[in-house]
Amino acid sequence: MSATVHIGPSLSPRDLSLPRFAVRRGEAAASLGVSETKFEEWVKDGRMPKPIKIDGVVLWCVQDIREAWERMKDGDRAKNPFDEVVA
Repeated sequence: MSATVHIGPSLSPRDLSLPRFAVRRGEAAASLGVSETKFEEWVKDGRMPKPIKIDGVVLWCVQDIREAWERMKDGDRAKNPFDEVVA
């Protein structure tokens, strides 16, 4: 049995192939292969980043999601304080 993932308005194959740097909740959850409920749980407990809200549009930064995923898969929930240091 296959689950259907709703990611907002219907997008054409061309639209889906465009590089995305910000996504809605459904797309963010789908990119991780989890339900929107599980993704929201991870946002609430700090494992995933909080969204950015602009003019009523709620989006997640793809780069922030990717970085959070790297920390999660490595078993480290805390951000390395030296990540932002320039030598």
